[in-house]
Amino acid sequence: MKFTHVISLVLQKKIKKYTQNDIFLYTSHIFISIVLGTAAGGGAILFHTLLDKMKYIFNPEHFNDIFQFNITSYVIIAIPILGGLITATMTRYFKKFSHESGVNGVIKSILLNNGYLNFRSTLFHLFAPIISIGSGAPLGPEGPAARLGSGIGSVMSKIFKLNNKDMRMYVVAGAGAAISAIFNAPIAGVFFGIEVILLNDMKNQAISALIISSVVADVLSRAILGSQHILQIPSYHPGSLSDFPFYLILGIACGLITLIYFWVMKKTNYLLNEKLKIKNEFLKIIPITFLFGIILINFYELFGLGYGTLNSIINGQYSLTTLIILLILKLIFVALFLNGGSYGGTFAPSLSMGAMTGYIFALILNSVFDANLDPVTFSLVAMGGVLSGVNSIPITSILLVFEITNDYKFILPLMFVSIISYLVTLHYNKGTVYEMELLEDGIDVSKRGEVDILGKIDVKELMIKNFHKVSYKLQFKKLIDAVMSSKSGDVFIVDDNNRLMGIVSLRDIREALVSNELVDLLIAGDVISEVPIVTEDEKVSSAMDKIDKYNLENIPVVSGDGSYKIVGNLTHESIIQAYNRQLREWETDQFLIDYKKE
Repeated sequence: MKFTHVISLVLQKKIKKYTQNDIFLYTSHIFISIVLGTAAGGGAILFHTLLDKMKYIFNPEHFNDIFQFNITSYVIIAIPILGGLITATMTRYFKKFSHESGVNGVIKSILLNNGYLNFRSTLFHLFAPIISIGSGAPLGPEGPAARLGSGIGSVMSKIFKLNNKDMRMYVVAGAGAAISAIFNAPIAGVFFGIEVILLNDMKNQAISALIISSVVADVLSRAILGSQHILQIPSYHPGSLSDFPFYLILGIACGLITLIYFWVMKKTNYLLNEKLKIKNEFLKIIPITFLFGIILINFYELFGLGYGTLNSIINGQYSLTTLIILLILKLIFVALFLNGGSYGGTFAPSLSMGAMTGYIFALILNSVFDANLDPVTFSLVAMGGVLSGVNSIPITSILLVFEITNDYKFILPLMFVSIISYLVTLHYNKGTVYEMELLEDGIDVSKRGEVDILGKIDVKELMIKNFHKVSYKLQFKKLIDAVMSSKSGDVFIVDDNNRLMGIVSLRDIREALVSNELVDLLIAGDVISEVPIVTEDEKVSSAMDKIDKYNLENIPVVSGDGSYKIVGNLTHESIIQAYNRQLREWETDQFLIDYKKE
């Protein structure tokens, strides 16, 4: 028995020594990256195949064959509505999973949960976008694909029992691999992982896994789905150096189109969620799909991914007027569907909007100024410009357009326009789209994932309106009674106009009794202490900083109109309770900001 125990210990020691060897670690890293690339590529192929099947099922001609009637207009209207009904049902019954959609869900999982993604949530975000896009929503496949690839990376990490550091690495690699397979663009897939998921962290160890997985996923995708490119480009003239002033203007135009898109997103979000305050999933999406169905009768080019429309634009099959109408409708309905509860990404819509922008730009300049610009070239270049602006990914945009066209001739203007558009958007928004969205959730990516969850809450949400205040004229004896009866041990002192003058605490009472012989002659205004204030519109995180700095238990809340009229009281206890609630909602303890006082 002792002999077998000794043998077991020796074997365990040998195995441990071998598994900690550098060669083993590198070999296992390559092996897992290959397996991940295969799985993520397979997931992307499955997504692509199911999406094709869904588009076939929701094809108007197919509907007519099934129901034996030929009222095409009614069928076209019904298709998006049916898709909206299904996605709204999924959202209602799987609310927990529906909130984890898109690329931001992946970024937050890495920053907050070490890359952990629920497998059922991954399945939800496989099928929900397929139904949305397949039934006509003018959205793209990249967000769902990235979410699927990341989910596969998370599941694999659990299967191989990897540590948190490795899980984060393979979640990133899975996202890049899926993008690589969806677009047949392995280089763009790698830089998507770097620019978006890693938030431009070029030093991250995930890069090697990203490259290996993206290559494997792309090879698998090409082997099964073929190497056919999305775009069929006609012959064109790439232009000359004299065209670069026009490219500069085009870059600014792409940036402006991007800003218009963000404005429409903001306005539609305000309309649906703040003004109308629609909470019901069905009431939010069905009117949008109904309106979209009516528009589809005359502008069926807006249906779904729109790759066919994209090719038609580049090949000059639309008039200037039609292109302008399509661009306006695309901007509006992409925003409406995203804010209305549909599932999908913005890469494909950005490419279409960019192609329209470039073609419109060239046609207008040729007509008005008698320029000799090639609309095809400007259309291709503007694809990168709008994609770069909308998604804050200049490098990925350049590489993606290059890879899906397999054409190097227009690379210089593509690079130039993409970066100009990106800078215009960055300057106006003061940050990238992912930084802004994460900041709204309390995540400051400039501090590499530091999370200010109390920055999501306004002071007015936590302040107590039932507080103790007295006039500055109150006699000292009555002031003592007021302070003693106060639950918090202090009272706020106000002037005749209800404006805050300061605070009186038990400590102030004690000091007055010790230092003044004629205390009976004192009034409240004689013993007040200055105290920091917060306005009702400030964030709770700001209030907490002041509470910690001055070692307070409460802080007065004044009106935000500059009148200094006191409107409430914010307590340290209520802030800590809100903090703990937020922790439970986020289901994480990965915070660098600790608000809990020792």
